[in-house]
Amino acid sequence: MNRFRRVAHVLAAGVLAVLGVAVVPAASAQTQPSPLNYKVQVTGADPMNAQNGDSLHITVSGLPAKSKATFFVCPVPLRDALLNTATEAPNHSMTNRVAAYCGRFNDELSSSTFIGPNPDQGRSATTQKIVFDTYAPRGAAVPHVVFDDPDFTNLPKNGDNPWANNPDKKQYSFSCDETHPCTLTLKITVPAATPGPATIVYDSSIVFSASARGIRIQGCGGVGASTLTGSMPERFGRTAVAWNQMLCAPTKATQPANIVNETEDVGLTSFDKGDSDMVVTGSGGALAAQQVRARSYVPVGLNATVLAAVGWTPTDRDDRGKPLKTRLSENLAFSWDDLANLLTKGGELPGTNGRGGIFTDSSALVKRNPALAAVSGPDNAALAPNSREGQDGTDYYGVTGEVGPSTVPLVLSSRLSGLPAWTYAHFVNHDHKVLPGSGGPVGVVTDLNALNLGDASVAHNVDAKTGQVNVRKQVNNVTVGTGTACGNGCLNWVVTDLATATENGWTPVAVPNGKGGYVAPTPKSLQAAAARTQQAKDGSVQIVGSDDPEAYPLTYVESLAAPLNPLVNASCAPDAAKQAQLATFLKAATNGGQGSMGPGIVPLPPDLLSAAQAAAAKVGTGTAAASCQEHKEAQHPGAQNASSGPGAAAGAPPAGGSLGGPTPHSGSPGPGAAEAAALAMKAPTQASVQEARSLAAAVKIPLFPGAGVLGALIPLLALVALVLLPSATGYLSAGKPLPPWVNRLAGRIGALRHRA
Repeated sequence: MNRFRRVAHVLAAGVLAVLGVAVVPAASAQTQPSPLNYKVQVTGADPMNAQNGDSLHITVSGLPAKSKATFFVCPVPLRDALLNTATEAPNHSMTNRVAAYCGRFNDELSSSTFIGPNPDQGRSATTQKIVFDTYAPRGAAVPHVVFDDPDFTNLPKNGDNPWANNPDKKQYSFSCDETHPCTLTLKITVPAATPGPATIVYDSSIVFSASARGIRIQGCGGVGASTLTGSMPERFGRTAVAWNQMLCAPTKATQPANIVNETEDVGLTSFDKGDSDMVVTGSGGALAAQQVRARSYVPVGLNATVLAAVGWTPTDRDDRGKPLKTRLSENLAFSWDDLANLLTKGGELPGTNGRGGIFTDSSALVKRNPALAAVSGPDNAALAPNSREGQDGTDYYGVTGEVGPSTVPLVLSSRLSGLPAWTYAHFVNHDHKVLPGSGGPVGVVTDLNALNLGDASVAHNVDAKTGQVNVRKQVNNVTVGTGTACGNGCLNWVVTDLATATENGWTPVAVPNGKGGYVAPTPKSLQAAAARTQQAKDGSVQIVGSDDPEAYPLTYVESLAAPLNPLVNASCAPDAAKQAQLATFLKAATNGGQGSMGPGIVPLPPDLLSAAQAAAAKVGTGTAAASCQEHKEAQHPGAQNASSGPGAAAGAPPAGGSLGGPTPHSGSPGPGAAEAAALAMKAPTQASVQEARSLAAAVKIPLFPGAGVLGALIPLLALVALVLLPSATGYLSAGKPLPPWVNRLAGRIGALRHRA
């Protein structure tokens, strides 16, 4: 009975904490007495728990017509040491202080000056609000002279300047990071209703603290003897962090899993050789170079391949009739041919046949999407196709993504393979020779780089980068609307996954639903797609193409592969502590952890969750002797593994075309598929595996505004849910009755509440 009383107390405390947060109004603090009655709201990332580059959506409401605003990055506190040098009296003018101390700020992520999309953002005539879509920057102000500050002036101390006090010629600067909070200070200007000076107010209520991007598990005791090693692509990192913190933060125990960021092919090899205890993949063993270690593929979440539209479009006007750029937030509708042409036809001359002509004014894509049609050239409407496809005056041609074998291109190319448009343009190299494969079919690819036919300087199909941070840097200008071609709208395109797009605030396009309409990737459309699955030959669960118009067709299942045979130590004896840790982690992933996913990862539907729990139950049911034998074989796989194992089909989807589309035509794999298959079949050396196995650094899971009070309690509530309420949500959403023990538990908690 005492156990149930403790649970009830925890849950009651959680309810009170939630209610306490719910009634707190949105922050609208101002830094000076103001004649204006307005409100500032910030959504997106929690500014005080953000990573560098996390999206901030700032809305200023309640201002009169023709108001405008701009923002500055300022230190906390804002220095107040200016003098009127003529009288030597203090100068407390906010305008002068902002101008003096909130100097040019260099952002680490972009390696350039941090600026907003518009220097003076006007109020929308449609919404009567001023909106800034920006991000939390991390970096430092450029050191500079502050002429009227005695400590940072460049004037010598003499009879003319007795107030000067800077013999060493120091310059002023400040930092913004996790230990140095800063503000996005808004300068709000309201014109006078009658001839006279405008009203100017400075608002410093938006305080932010930005850490470097990456992953870091907080509130736990670090790595211990029983900590598991988990290989996984970056897209799954935040979910793994959430599960770790749910399990170890309440008691500050050692973390269950050490997260190692690796591409899927490297991660699968690490797992097979025993260097990792588990691995996350979205395509079973399709990307594996070898498969010796017996494994159970445990579904843990839903993700999807997406084409993310990154940029701005002038679809609004301010009170004066001036066009306003707004961040693209609607799901543009792309046909399968549009996607195929985007990735295979090159980016040169988009006004004619570059990218298959899909960005010209007369194309079906542009006519289908008003927000895309509104994007035009900065100075010449004839340059509109350039701005739509992603040219910004550099060698960048508009489509990027992550380098390396991945489920993302595998799912997309499996769906496009066999379409007439899924063919390469005719590319000629600098020696005027036709590139091998030009004009031919593409087939199935596992690495985006394969789409360049080995010569990205000529093909210009993709400009893939290594790692999420570098992909984000590549499209930084259009993410914040500061590119040279952003005057009348600008766009870039990223082939990625839903989790990564969500984390960066990018908008995925909608694709055909098979019924004449289009469907965007949402939790609902991913779960609709996951209603039809099948087990592949390697035991993984794959989604089968659906005729449901509500199903997003590029959905895939993220699975955690774990060994069927028990974990062993260096002496080949069972490692009971690590095996128990693995069982706990799998229980978290397939029970309470379904309610603690990272951005963009969607929980499993009830039937798939039941299958996941059954798959998790198989882990560790073999013998230690079998584990030792597997380890020996995996270190030196025999010839039969290279010819008949999963590596022989690396890059190809499981039978039945279950990775989002039809089975590729076996008679025409295309040079891209051949190149990708060759890439995937190269088993990494031990040295290359170890080099790739680097622990990523510095991520905080974004919290919702006001979560400070509740933050410490969430892990405790999650742990209770993990241990005591594993699948209640799944049962209820499926229309199934709750298990009797859950009802009994609820009854006892209710009885305790009535007794209290």
